[in-house]
Amino acid sequence: MNDDQKRYKKKIGKVIYGTTTEERFKEVHGITIEEWNAKGEERFKAKTGMSYEEWYIKKILSSTPIDYLKNLNGVVSQDDLELVKDLQELGLNDGVINVLLDYVKIVSKIGFIHSLVREMGESWLKKDVSSIESAMAFVREEWKN
Repeated sequence: MNDDQKRYKKKIGKVIYGTTTEERFKEVHGITIEEWNAKGEERFKAKTGMSYEEWYIKKILSSTPIDYLKNLNGVVSQDDLELVKDLQELGLNDGVINVLLDYVKIVSKIGFIHSLVREMGESWLKKDVSSIESAMAFVREEWKN
């Protein structure tokens, strides 16, 4: 059992008084969310030799959108193929398409709706999301809101 697990185990059953997420997290874990994330990043970098961001970019670049969809969903339908073709015809590069597909898979509670993904692709183009890095930055900003 690592230190974080021991620290959490000691707090079970204790009344938490914090009024914000950050305060409650610190009461339970003894560190801030930012410190927790930094420790996780350090462990990840020690294990893989790269940061989360470097690993994610490598993952995005190593797959075509079709392969990426297959990894996300297990299968690729004819509609999926048409969706990727539509996104490419809009002018999105494969890396940005992969980030978009990943984002939709994570945030969509209603499933993978192709018309919604196409609309998001158009929106990303209008907002000049044209590289993997800009797509990741856009997603981070959306996640904050």
